[in-house]
Amino acid sequence: GGIAPHRVLPVVIDVGTNNPALLADPVYLGLKQPRLTGKKYQEVIDEFVQAIMNRWPKCLIQFEDFESSVAQPLLDRYREKLLCFNDDIQ
Repeated sequence: GGIAPHRVLPVVIDVGTNNPALLADPVYLGLKQPRLTGKKYQEVIDEFVQAIMNRWPKCLIQFEDFESSVAQPLLDRYREKLLCFNDDIQ
């Protein structure tokens, strides 16, 4: 059972950080800007989801390790449009 590993495409969506230590760290590999929130954050996620659905319309999207304040709204936004889940809250 389960999902075959060769059929999985892990993706990281970097929307910045609000951690001052990381922003000041010269070896930090993440996006060195304050974390996107609100409408700008949703636009990034919408663009990603649309691109994935255009390429693989029958895919399953697992939202993993999303901040709790956006995890449920993401599921609410997409659950009627595509196959998705977040095992941290379901």
